[in-house]
Amino acid sequence: MRTFPALALLAALSAVPAFAQDTTPAPAQTPPPASNAAPDDWNTTEVTIVAKFKGPALWRVKKGPSEVYIVGGVPVMLRHFDWDRERIGHILDQTNVLLVGPKAKAGPLALIEWTMVKGTGPFSNLYSQLPPDTASRFKALAVANGIDPKIYAKDTPVLAVMKLREAVYDKHGLSTSDPEKMLVFMARDRKTPMKPIGSYSAASLIGKVGAMPKAARNQCVDDTLNEIDFAVSHAVAATHAWATADLAGARANSPNSATLACIEGADSTRGLLDQATNDAVKAIDDALSKPGKTVVTFPLAVLLRSNGALDQLRAQGAEVSVPDM
Repeated sequence: MRTFPALALLAALSAVPAFAQDTTPAPAQTPPPASNAAPDDWNTTEVTIVAKFKGPALWRVKKGPSEVYIVGGVPVMLRHFDWDRERIGHILDQTNVLLVGPKAKAGPLALIEWTMVKGTGPFSNLYSQLPPDTASRFKALAVANGIDPKIYAKDTPVLAVMKLREAVYDKHGLSTSDPEKMLVFMARDRKTPMKPIGSYSAASLIGKVGAMPKAARNQCVDDTLNEIDFAVSHAVAATHAWATADLAGARANSPNSATLACIEGADSTRGLLDQATNDAVKAIDDALSKPGKTVVTFPLAVLLRSNGALDQLRAQGAEVSVPDM
C-alpha cells in the first residue's frame, strides 16, 4: 500500500483524540484578522463553473474507462450540517469504491513514543515552557471557551495545543473530518465498497512532535492558536459557502494550514500544500489506472490553487469537468 505523507498528516490531525469537556456554548469572539485565511489564489474559472449546480463543488476526472469523482472540502466546518446530498448520492449509487483518508499503522513503538511526548515530566509545567505571551493567550482562549486551562498543565506544548484545538472545535460543533465522514455514512447505506488511499506510520508522526526544536514548537503553538481563533469565527460562513459551491466564500472563510505545516516540518503552509497536492495527484492517478468509477474527497485548497491537483491532472491529459448530474 502506498504512503502519502501530507495527506497522512491531514488524516492524523483530524483523528487527534478528543477529551470530554463541558458542552456549555462558548461566548462569541471577535473575528481575528483575515490574514489567517487560506493562502494561495484559487482558480476563478472553477468558481464560476461549479456554482450552477446544487450542493457542494464536484469534479469528474476521466481517463479512458476510468472516472474519479472528487468532492472538495474545507478544513473546518459545522458538524451534522444538512447539505444537499442528492448529486453525490446519485454518483455513489454508480460508484465502484469510495476512497477514504490514509489509515494509521500504529504499533507498540508508536504507543511508546506517544507516551514519551505527551507529558512534561514531574518537575515541569506547560505554561512555564511557553513564552509568557503565548502562555497567557493559551489560557485566555481556553477560559473563553469554558475550558479549564489546568487540564493541559502536564502536556507538552504541541500536544496541549492540539488537544485544545479539538476541544474548542467540539465546543462549537465543528468538524475536521467532514465531508468525508458523511460520505462514509452514505456509502455504508448503499453498501458501496470503501478503502483507504494509503497508510502512514503513527510512530513517524509522533516522533516529529517529540523532536521539534523549541523555537519551532513555540511557533507551532502560536500558529495553532491563530487557526483556532479564525476557524471558530468563520466556520459558519465557510460551511454555508462550501455547501452552495461558493468557492470564493469558502476560501475567504477557511483557516490556513499553519498547524499542519509546522508539525510536518514544512517551511511554510505553502510547502505543505505543495506536498499535499502531489499526494492528491498520485492518489487520483492510482485510481485512474483501474477501470470503473471512484469517489474521493480532497481539500479545495489542494484542488484549486495555482498548479494545484486539477491543473496538474489536466496537464497530464486527463479530462477534468463538472458532472451533469
